[in-house]
Amino acid sequence: MKPCAVLFLVVILTASGTVCSASRAARGECDPLALRPCVPVILLDAPPSRACCAKLRQERRCLCKYAKNPYLGRYINSQSSKKVASACRVRVPRC
Repeated sequence: MKPCAVLFLVVILTASGTVCSASRAARGECDPLALRPCVPVILLDAPPSRACCAKLRQERRCLCKYAKNPYLGRYINSQSSKKVASACRVRVPRC
């Protein structure tokens, strides 16, 4: 992936989710923006942080929903995200 695309994705996820993320989390809804700590891990092949693993565990029940999303699916279904799940010891649900 091109560096500009990565930067764009990080900026969009960061800017758009600050307010909405808190209200969705409070209601227990799926929030793909909660996975922001995992963006560098999935896109840049960095090791997962504790924050990434924690958010991945919290959002596990939503992974199938994200995988079916035309915008998020290519990231959720990528080999990188599977490595992240494995490193975080999060079982990926079968969708």
